[in-house]
Amino acid sequence: MKIRLRQVEGFLALADTLSFSRAAQRLGMTQPAFSQMIRELEDALELPLFERSTRRVQLLPAGEQLLDRMRAGLDHLQEAYQQAQALARLEQGQLAVATLPSLACGAVLRVMSAFRQQHPGIALRLYEDHNRQILETLAAGKVDLAVGSAMPDIRQLDFEPLFEDELACILPIGHPLSTQPEIDWKQLADETMILVAASSQTYQMVRETLAVLARGKQAEYQTLNSVTALSMVRAGFGLTMIPAITLPELNMEGLCQRPMGVPKPSRQVGIFRRQGAGLSPAAQAFSRMLGEALRTRTTSTA
Repeated sequence: MKIRLRQVEGFLALADTLSFSRAAQRLGMTQPAFSQMIRELEDALELPLFERSTRRVQLLPAGEQLLDRMRAGLDHLQEAYQQAQALARLEQGQLAVATLPSLACGAVLRVMSAFRQQHPGIALRLYEDHNRQILETLAAGKVDLAVGSAMPDIRQLDFEPLFEDELACILPIGHPLSTQPEIDWKQLADETMILVAASSQTYQMVRETLAVLARGKQAEYQTLNSVTALSMVRAGFGLTMIPAITLPELNMEGLCQRPMGVPKPSRQVGIFRRQGAGLSPAAQAFSRMLGEALRTRTTSTA
């Protein structure tokens, strides 16, 4: 048995007006077409709903019993339609984004702030973690999208590259290497190194390159975040490498940055989405805003 929404609307219109002509007019139908629709509804239900005569139309007991439920059902559909329209217009909804700490403190946070101002009805959530962890969070369906660096061994996720971000070498102002336009990896062999203990391929590349080009060099210190690493450089513990995109958001007092020589320690930053999973209107809008903000960004380590 299939009942069309139009038939329910016709039933309610006839129950309200008790007139085939007025009910047909309310629905913008001809009276013969409206009468046929009501007969088809009764046939589908295998139940007469109205008593008809040349003088009046009256609801039968069966119609009386169905009236409240039909009206409630239509009200629920109308509420669902209005909610869907609100979601489509970004008047309500929710958005969860996972990202790297180096992006959360600056680029992503700025876009989230602009998004919240434009769409105050959207509830926002932000998760920050190392790259592999945020991608696992996305794959598990706990967030709508993730902003991180490319990883070739990640499956079931689509990646949209946005820009290339280099790690810059951070030194105290006045350090002998600070006068050079860029730093050769070999020159770090006799320096004390502080690295962020991230599992990303970029930091792994740094460790491997130091070992190969800087006489087996290993980092003497590992920190959980860039802020600690910079504080240690400022306190004279050694040198570090930090993603260039993060530096404008950090306290660089007493410090300077220099680019590394070949091979460049860089990462491709972009947006990850689950394959085959459509984005909500809020996630689509945020993804567009983020893409526009980051795709045109140029990073500098000068």
